[in-house]
Formats: sequence, C-alpha cells, structure tokens
Amino acid sequence: MASSPEGIINFLSGQQLGADQRSKATRRFYHIINHFESAENTSGDSQYNRPRLVRLTYEYAISEESKDNILRAFFKSMMLPVDGDENVDFTDTQLEEETHSNLNGFSEYLFDNFFLPLKASTKKTPQPSPAYHSAHSATWTTQQILLEGAKAEN
Repeated sequence: MASSPEGIINFLSGQQLGADQRSKATRRFYHIINHFESAENTSGDSQYNRPRLVRLTYEYAISEESKDNILRAFFKSMMLPVDGDENVDFTDTQLEEETHSNLNGFSEYLFDNFFLPLKASTKKTPQPSPAYHSAHSATWTTQQILLEGAKAEN
C-alpha cells in the first residue's frame, strides 16, 4: 500500500500544464465533480461523498504542480483527455454511468491507497517508547557531549 501520493499519482508524468490547459482542465474537472457531488448529496446511500473526496484532494493540493498531477490522474481514470475542450454530455446515460463508475473508482483508489494508510500511520503505538529513547530527554550540554566523545576515543 502506498502511504504517499507518489504511489498513486505518477509525479514524473510530464511537464506542468500550461495556463490555458490548466484552466480548461479545471473547468471540466469541476463540471464532472459538481454533477455527481450534488447527486451524492441527495442520495445519502454511501458512507462518504466520493466526488467531494476527489474535489477536496484537488483543492487542498498546495502547489500548481500537485494540482496538475491530480488533474492528470483524474482525467486518466475518467478515460478522458486532460486537454479536451468539451464538457461531458451527461444527457447520454451510458456515458454518465461510465463516468460515475470511473469517478467512484478513482475516489476508492485514493481512499484505500492514500487516506487509509495515512490514517493508520498516525496512530499511536500500543506500547510507549522507553524513556531513554525519547528525543525530549536527550538535551545535553556541550561539556557532556565532549565527555562522551572522549570516552568513545578511549
């Protein structure tokens, strides 16, 4: 399991998106997310709102490069070109179902391979570390360090 986005999103996937390309991709991203997020809000049949998870992952990405990588991964999972001009035609029910399925798959992948391992890695260990291994108790004076160094030389 990956504990960082590097295992999920290929950060060596290419150059950054140009300003125009990023703008179009972002507009299409929100077109897809907003369509399904509003539907998930009314259905209430899932444990969490999958489109919202994807949207917030994108919005909380700090750098433009990170946002570009998320957009690339998103459109790849949607099986849509990142630089397309056309919005998804949600009047085509088959295309809508495929897109919804792909969005859920991308969300599940993020959840299972990034967020769950990240949560697990932040839990406390069942047994506290012994005091002598604690970084907080290791405050030595310069003289103590010199004495320890002299002992090691002998």
